[in-house]
Amino acid sequence: MFAGVLAAQYGQPGQYPRGQSPGNNGPGIPMPGRSKKTQEQQAAAQPRNYSGVIRNMDDKSIEVETTDTRTLTFQLSDKTEKPRGLKRGDGVDVSATQDKDGLFQAVSVKINEEVARKIDPQPNPNAVAQNGEPEEPVGPPPTLLVRPGPLYDDGDNGPPKLKRGAPPPQQRPPAGKLPDPSTVAASLESKEKESEPLATREPVKPLNPRQEFVEKARGVAMAFMEGLPNYICQELTTRYFSQTRIPNWSVVDVVGAEVVFENNKESYRNLTINGKPSKKPPEESGAWSTGELGSILASLFSPGSAAEFKYVQEATISHLPAAVYDFKVARPRSSWKISVPGQFIFPAYKGTVWIDKQSAHVLRIEMQATNVPEEFPRSVVETAVDYEYITLGTPEKFLLPVHAETLSCGRGTNDCDRNVIEFRNYHKFTGESTIKFNSQE
Repeated sequence: MFAGVLAAQYGQPGQYPRGQSPGNNGPGIPMPGRSKKTQEQQAAAQPRNYSGVIRNMDDKSIEVETTDTRTLTFQLSDKTEKPRGLKRGDGVDVSATQDKDGLFQAVSVKINEEVARKIDPQPNPNAVAQNGEPEEPVGPPPTLLVRPGPLYDDGDNGPPKLKRGAPPPQQRPPAGKLPDPSTVAASLESKEKESEPLATREPVKPLNPRQEFVEKARGVAMAFMEGLPNYICQELTTRYFSQTRIPNWSVVDVVGAEVVFENNKESYRNLTINGKPSKKPPEESGAWSTGELGSILASLFSPGSAAEFKYVQEATISHLPAAVYDFKVARPRSSWKISVPGQFIFPAYKGTVWIDKQSAHVLRIEMQATNVPEEFPRSVVETAVDYEYITLGTPEKFLLPVHAETLSCGRGTNDCDRNVIEFRNYHKFTGESTIKFNSQE
């Protein structure tokens, strides 16, 4: 089953987005009487301790999932004090500094078995409860740090939000040959049952009609992703920035790219910034997102996400009747990766989805990160994607993204980034080959 990783990345502090405190290891609230330079120098000079479990490592760095659910990348050097035999899954205490670019430099690494049991609790195989069943795992799950009390002053509604709800009506695309959703879903379900051992099949529980429609949309989405041909399109991203409480968006730049969707994977090439070719990854110069072409849709309906859907109402979007559902995905099931220099999170998220009542195809997805760890530099992250039926030069039409927006705001500041993304000029991608002839006769 396809399980994409949704990524939202943000540029290095000091470059763009502006206003993100480079050396701030705390909640990101400016301290009165301290200059930005003084804060950076103090943060760089004073190591802090971080506890967590090693998730990945090599000779130069270790990735540690901390107790507040962030994953921090610590750079190792010859001067880093560390025990021999470190491996994935080890609980550790890392003393580290953070430089002006937000990157962590490890001073020392020490084993901490207790934190490993808290973050990755395992039942004792030899312990048996009174009912004869194995004991439940010991220790609390990773905690989320939440600021107590109100987040904003009286009269302040907090950071901006993406415009919610269906976009203005567009001209309905002409009728085309669309796959029959009931046939596609039934075919997919039949294949899954054929490959599943009889002993593992669970009795089918009856669903109410609204939940049945969600399952129909799930089958259509999964079959759609599996049958989607390779294609290429033009992506144009206009990046905006605001530093005021009431947003006043200013254009930062325009990023162009060719996006290739090949074998259910997205890749970017021929990047331009303000019309000029650029070899520099766009995430190094500002807010950047990926996954709109397929990962968002696939992850939402993937069984691995275990999204909970709740019917809201019926609505019309792009002249098409739609069923509207709210949804939420728990943090342990999330595949939405939000990155800043030196760290990333997979947050819980919630949102709303519009599903075509006739075809069961998704027409719009909105999603917002929830319970973001208190020390993560971004407090607000939202995205929305609109889909329309597109032809790739064949009689059959495919539901593909045509417009997307992302919004993110720095913690404790009015600094916010907004990206408006347009997808254009879709056509099939058949790969490229070069034939060379021998010039010698």
